[in-house]
Amino acid sequence: MDRIGVFRKLRDYDIVFLQKKLLNLYEWHCLRKISRRLIYDFDDAVMFRDSSNRKQLASRRMKRFVRTVRNSDMVIAGNEYLRNLSVRENLDTFVVPTSLDIGRYREKPDNCHSENIILGWIGSSSTLFYLEEKKDIWDSIHDRFPGTRLKIVADKFFDCMRMPVIRKSWKYEEEIDDLYTFDIGLMPLTDDPWSRGKCGFKLLQYMAVGIPAVCSPVGVNEKIVSDGLNGFLAHDDDEWMEKLGLLIEDIKLRHEFGREARKKIIDEYSLDLSRERLVTLLNTLNDGKTVSCCHN
Repeated sequence: MDRIGVFRKLRDYDIVFLQKKLLNLYEWHCLRKISRRLIYDFDDAVMFRDSSNRKQLASRRMKRFVRTVRNSDMVIAGNEYLRNLSVRENLDTFVVPTSLDIGRYREKPDNCHSENIILGWIGSSSTLFYLEEKKDIWDSIHDRFPGTRLKIVADKFFDCMRMPVIRKSWKYEEEIDDLYTFDIGLMPLTDDPWSRGKCGFKLLQYMAVGIPAVCSPVGVNEKIVSDGLNGFLAHDDDEWMEKLGLLIEDIKLRHEFGREARKKIIDEYSLDLSRERLVTLLNTLNDGKTVSCCHN
């Protein structure tokens, strides 16, 4: 069924969510006319091209984004950076951060360890280049710490010159067990308009299972990670080397950071908290009718 056919089915609903998509003018007018209340929900900088593109500014995307948020009844953004881009056009823009089901992301068991120190990264091929750009760092880490390995859980992979790379195809049902094999999580980013809109999902995953992470201080990463308390922020290559070295050499520090990291996710990024926030927002929009939200 095409989109217009789907839109026709929306007449029976009180509130419609449009997630991320930036529709063409005809589709937008159809959706807006049919929807009683329309919420635009986005957790990426959809108005820009991604970091792999030299020309990130995209006038057509920005035009569609402005039209969408300006004419929605409410906008929900995944972080403050995204909210600031939207609130210029719609004051009814609110942050509901990316969150995790803590019941699924249980703490890494004490008996999950190997003879090597595993630097882990999990994600899709669309963001793999962030990791690949720092191949020289991973090689230098291995030169200094021969017992280290780089594990990539994704749908595509790359090789380093000297750092051994463990390749693991991502599968939903194996995702948590794969995270348990990591000793340190990695999240390098470039500092650009697209990356600043990211909501730190892989960082949340590492921390939720009690794994310390080293990440670039870009966008929401600086809010999620308290440098030196539950992880490390690395501003440049020297800091990547220094801070990874500290964690590699000190298992006690890894455990301390891991405990603090999981506590941060439970206190601020749990699914229960985001559900309550979302229900409160929906109640303000639904003409006084109480909205219920449950899960199995």
